[in-house]
Amino acid sequence: MEIFVREADEHLTSLQGGLLALEKEPDNKGLIHELLRNAHTLKGAARMLGFEEISVIAHGMEDLLKAMEDGERAVDAGAVDLLLKGTDAVTRMVTALVNGSDAGVDLDQLLRAFAGEELDEESVAQPEPALVREDGLGDTVRVKVKTLDSLINRMGELIISRKRFEEKSSQFKELARTAASRELQEFHRALEEDVLYLNYLVQELYLDAMALRMLPLRTITEGFGRMVRDLAREQGKNVDLKVAGDQIELDRILIENLKPVFLHLLRNSVDHGIETVDERLVQGKLARATISISARYEGSSVRIDVRDDGRGIDPHKVRQIAIAKGVIDKEQAEVMGDEEALYLVFEPGFSTREFITDISGRGVGMDVVKRNIERVKGNLLLRSEVGSHTEITMHLPLTLSVVEALLLLSGSEQFAIPLNYVQETVKLMRGDIVSVGGKEAIHIRGATVPLVSLAELLGLPERKSLLETGRIEAVILKFREQSLACVIDKSLGSSEIVVKGLGEQLKSVRFVSGATILGDGSPALILNVPDLFVHAEGGEAAFGRMLEEGGVRKVKGRVLVVDDSITTRTMERSILITHGYDVEIAVSGEDALTKVRGAQFDLVISDIEMPGINGFELTSRLRGMDAFREVPVIIVSSLSSDADKRRALEVGAQAYIVKGSFEQGTLLDTVEALIG
Repeated sequence: MEIFVREADEHLTSLQGGLLALEKEPDNKGLIHELLRNAHTLKGAARMLGFEEISVIAHGMEDLLKAMEDGERAVDAGAVDLLLKGTDAVTRMVTALVNGSDAGVDLDQLLRAFAGEELDEESVAQPEPALVREDGLGDTVRVKVKTLDSLINRMGELIISRKRFEEKSSQFKELARTAASRELQEFHRALEEDVLYLNYLVQELYLDAMALRMLPLRTITEGFGRMVRDLAREQGKNVDLKVAGDQIELDRILIENLKPVFLHLLRNSVDHGIETVDERLVQGKLARATISISARYEGSSVRIDVRDDGRGIDPHKVRQIAIAKGVIDKEQAEVMGDEEALYLVFEPGFSTREFITDISGRGVGMDVVKRNIERVKGNLLLRSEVGSHTEITMHLPLTLSVVEALLLLSGSEQFAIPLNYVQETVKLMRGDIVSVGGKEAIHIRGATVPLVSLAELLGLPERKSLLETGRIEAVILKFREQSLACVIDKSLGSSEIVVKGLGEQLKSVRFVSGATILGDGSPALILNVPDLFVHAEGGEAAFGRMLEEGGVRKVKGRVLVVDDSITTRTMERSILITHGYDVEIAVSGEDALTKVRGAQFDLVISDIEMPGINGFELTSRLRGMDAFREVPVIIVSSLSSDADKRRALEVGAQAYIVKGSFEQGTLLDTVEALIG
């Protein structure tokens, strides 16, 4: 039975694809013979297992194809329709055998049609979308997919643990160097080799696991040619569908989200985009229109283009409809460029027709396309030329489980942005900032890009500080064909992150599409870039004015504040930022050692009593590092004994402030005395 289902699937796929090709090449005798062989083999296989109804239909198809081959029956649309109906009926019967259900096929009516009677369309049920295939999305595979999803999730946890292991190994390296112990250093070298090998194994295991969940694009595109043909014929149109790159593999979750996107784009193209045969001939076009789907890899992502050679989209008409539907007002329409106007077709409530059709989605707009693409962290571009073509380009990640992301600080919080939305990071001076229409912007790569504060967008306190060079840092984001510059505290570089969902309760939270766990165990939210673009227009950053007027002063120095008390570190940070210092926070001695790795600070302020590495030990380790041998350290502690003060001096601290007598002036005077 299993062998028969696989064989039948192959022959039915060949029959459907071959019949669509035969309709375009009615004189192709070789193709007719190949289809005849498919029907004959299917008939024999079904008869061997006693599936007489399948065998009888296949026999009827074989007779009809033989008559075509011998020139006794014309190869016309009616004959191809009948053969496709036969293919549909056998598909339903085979699927019913697998599922133990009723096929719902009127066998007598179908056989009479093969005998020459007119076929009653209502008597032959429509085909199932597909058989249960090894590479498909059928029920049998879905049961296994649940287990596979669980495996992928556990692999994600393993990747997070690996990152934390790497962090601990780096901390141990500093400890070994500070202790100057040959045994510790040799142990660390051996440990480092183990970490590297573990990293390799985890990466290979993850790739192998993901390969099991990857499916070829043809999983969902195989039936599109038939669908386009049938939809076009219903409207008196003549349309070919061409698919290239359908062997490209994507994560199963992406495939499932892409199917409704493709269905809507193809239906919309046939219904709205493609002209009738007469209209095309008048315009000097070929009578037969073409819709193409092409897919290819681009770096670590996939690019998919859907293009038709139809009437195109008229931006003037789009503006008129958008105004009539209340999507935009007349003032917005007047200042909107043609390219920007095209994207109005993706807004909820927009439609270019005054009535609902079964073909273009029963009144559901193109917003379903935009929503699904954004859900899978993809980017969508729309290009169109009136009277010529419309093309939609989708840039998609290969998988949603692990992505490359830019890590950054904003409002002293860590965030991640998928790299496919990131153009670059830049450092800006006062002269780089211009005013356009009362809003701030920058000129970059020949384009004028709006400038906003990411912290302000997210409702976080803005860090009123600049780099020592008098510059601010910004990340340039790209979405559709637009760019946006967001001022951030600091870029932390790119990293591979494991994407975690936020659950049903938080799935609609603005600006957030997920979360991840970083190497130090702390969480970071993954930002929803489309949301940032939608809400960025209202931002009114004033970085240029603050730079010019001194509202944001040049940073006097970079200070690392280390304290496990949120009250203490918040107060110290606030005092220092207010007086022009750039402040980084660490919540423990271990966290401080992580923060100083690869970074430069002018001063360190530390508590003594903290879990794990205390302030004395931290100071001693800092003194063992070349980059921090001369960096001043201030101890701020509630311990007030002379012994504690002597210990602070011995390990290398330059000052000691008792929390009980702590005053803002005391801290500032001490800091300024040490670093000015």
